[in-house]
This record gives sequence, C-alpha cells and structure tokens, in this order.
Amino acid sequence: MTAIEAGEHPGTARRKHRHDLGHEDHGPALAAGVTRAIQTLLGLWIALTLIFVVYALVDAARPHDAAATSTATTAGSTMPSAHR
Repeated sequence: MTAIEAGEHPGTARRKHRHDLGHEDHGPALAAGVTRAIQTLLGLWIALTLIFVVYALVDAARPHDAAATSTATTAGSTMPSAHR
C-alpha cells in the first residue's frame, strides 16, 4: 500500500500530480530561464574549447620552417647585436 499524501483523504479520488497537469517542475518560471541561460553558456564554452583544441592540433601538425622563423625573429629584434 502507498502512503497517503498530505491533503488527500482515504476514500477520495487521488489528485493528479503537478507534472500530470503540465506545471513547472520546481521554482518560478524565472528559474527555468536562468537554468536555460546557464546551459547555453556552458554549451558555448564547450563548443569554443573544442574549436580551440582542433585549432591547436592543426597548428601543431603544420610544418614550421625553422629558418624563416629564426630570421624573422632576429631581424625584428630590438636587442643589441652583441646579444644575438
């Protein structure tokens, strides 16, 4: 046997639960909006993180010309020639 819920009396028809009536799960409608906004922000964070990881993997796999990189760095350097 099931326990009698508060507000229900033995011998009367059971009332429908708020979920059966289409009501919100918990809290006001504002809380649902905040929850949706948080889920959207987390989804965006995850998507941008995945995009960055793919970019980093592609950049790491790309061949880099060491001679061109060191020449460009040395030519644009502001350090005195004795320290090059």
